[in-house]
Amino acid sequence: MDFDKLSDAINTAVDGFEDAVLACLETNKGVVEDIVHEQLYSGVDGNNDYLSPTYDDDPYFKTPAHSKWYKDWKERITPPIQGEMLFLPPRPVEVPNLFIIGTFYDSIRTERTADSLHVFTGGFRDGPLIEKKYGESIFMIGMSGKEYFNEHFLRDWILNYWKLCGL
Repeated sequence: MDFDKLSDAINTAVDGFEDAVLACLETNKGVVEDIVHEQLYSGVDGNNDYLSPTYDDDPYFKTPAHSKWYKDWKERITPPIQGEMLFLPPRPVEVPNLFIIGTFYDSIRTERTADSLHVFTGGFRDGPLIEKKYGESIFMIGMSGKEYFNEHFLRDWILNYWKLCGL
């Protein structure tokens, strides 16, 4: 390949690279949603911070006894466990996981925009209230999720993209 052809191939590849990454995210949006679910079940947001307020500081619980009852109940219905995909540690019992019967988790959606894959809640009346209470970072992908996605999906996608570009 002469220099001009190589230069053209590289420029074409660079110009389409962002779109190729977005196509990978869009194609595998179910995995992105699963990553968010696992983070939430482990009680962390996309910054790897525990969800807050905890059951101990949430003003919804008027007394420590009410908070303790709720923590005990949540521990029975959604026991803290290590994540099966990201291997995140089990959440502390006082940390919410935003799961009771799965309605909020089922409302988590992804949508491709011009320059990103937007993760949001849709179709669940209380979804926006949950987002407001716990912050938009509940829909972000944390470092463990990024590493998982890159290793299992994006790496091969990019290698194939370079091949298609002749590089």
